[in-house]
Amino acid sequence: MKKVIARYTEAILPEHRGNPLIEALPPLLEESEILLALSHFPPLDEHIRKSNSAAVRGQYVDRIKNFRCPQTCYVECYKYLVRIIRDSYASRNPLKSSTQQYLHYYGDERPAIEPQDGYFHPSADTMTIVGISGSGKTTMLEQVLGYFPQVIEHKKYKNSFPRVSNQVIWLKVNCPYNASVRDLCESILAMLDDALGIDATIPASRNGSLARQIAQKIKSSFLGVLVIDEMQRLKFSRTGGEATLIDFLHEIVDSLGVSLVFCGNHPFEETLSKKLRIARRAESGGYMKISAPGYNTSDWQSFINYLWPLQWTNIETALTQELNEEIFLLSKGNIAIAQSIYRRAQMMVIGSGNEVINKAVLRAALPPLSGYSEEFISTQRPYTRSSSATITAETDNSENIPSKIINNYKKTYPTLIAGDLSRPQHAEFFDKTMNVLKTFEDKISLIEYSQAFQTLAIEQESFSRLSAYGLLCTDPLLE
Repeated sequence: MKKVIARYTEAILPEHRGNPLIEALPPLLEESEILLALSHFPPLDEHIRKSNSAAVRGQYVDRIKNFRCPQTCYVECYKYLVRIIRDSYASRNPLKSSTQQYLHYYGDERPAIEPQDGYFHPSADTMTIVGISGSGKTTMLEQVLGYFPQVIEHKKYKNSFPRVSNQVIWLKVNCPYNASVRDLCESILAMLDDALGIDATIPASRNGSLARQIAQKIKSSFLGVLVIDEMQRLKFSRTGGEATLIDFLHEIVDSLGVSLVFCGNHPFEETLSKKLRIARRAESGGYMKISAPGYNTSDWQSFINYLWPLQWTNIETALTQELNEEIFLLSKGNIAIAQSIYRRAQMMVIGSGNEVINKAVLRAALPPLSGYSEEFISTQRPYTRSSSATITAETDNSENIPSKIINNYKKTYPTLIAGDLSRPQHAEFFDKTMNVLKTFEDKISLIEYSQAFQTLAIEQESFSRLSAYGLLCTDPLLE
């Protein structure tokens, strides 16, 4: 849906009717429709699990990367974006003379004669989204933005030309590392050209000319909302470069009438609080603080119950409360890390000869870098097992799989998972142990001394008596 032909629907508010930019937007969704529209559940392909090789099934596990289960915050984000996009276009009706003045004059410049519809007055707002890394901010934004076509092509509105050819609904860029206005302008310029499908515009060499160039490009493309991610890179210092960038962004809202969305990690929240003017403007269109869901919330339970069936192991492991609790404690409710744990767990056991997923496998699958980062460890996500007991995720590294063991044996033997007694823990015992495990049930059913075992089970000296009867295996590799 990168570019679509305009299909007009009468606007809800009377003041928005007759504005082709607003009436070309997708129709509003109800809450249940929002969750359905923003979800993506990759198909399982049950026959792949049963009939294909481990290498093929390992490829299918990567589908988990594309899994999207909307959280309740998606609904709030959608409502905010719908509002600020419409606010952005409310004062830029291309059929009005005030918009023509807006297109042909820069900044606060105005014609000597006031247009019939009055001078242009922007009505855009700014929305801010903050949260820890991996909490799903960017994923949420991309899912919600993806519901809107990025470009709408206008041809005929009420039997006449609507005075606009292409309307760019949204644009998403990252905040420059050095808070450079020029770098941001060049990024916006390049992405606008890419969205419109035109040749790249050569940036002007002088900053003043570049500012006018980007302003004209934004105006002519009727940009609705500009999303700037990674805003935690912005930290005010004595050089003043960051303040210059903020002033430029405010100019986009105040003079060009384009709504903004700031998205960043928690350091950006602290940056905003230091500047009252910036903080007030940054939340004029809405403020969202994203955090990992709690265990007993509908967000976590719906997420894990939709994620768990995406399983391509040759043995289907059912989701139990114990496994649910374990993956929550390991990820601390962080959706991105939980998905990574589940994907890594399947990749570790597929082809190992024992593809059951248990608590030890999940612990071994915790990503070593993100799982032990300071920011992740300092995050506390409570899980209430009962009204009087609270459990927090473990941070002890000793229970996790040693990376040296994996590196030494992964080429010859399936992954060894520390703490999992259902799998061989020594590579040299692998072949014989697995042969015993594969035929264990058959051998138990053929046992000749079933009565002896029943008798010994109720005796106090059962271990010594078992040895006396000659039924105790003391050398499993030879007997």
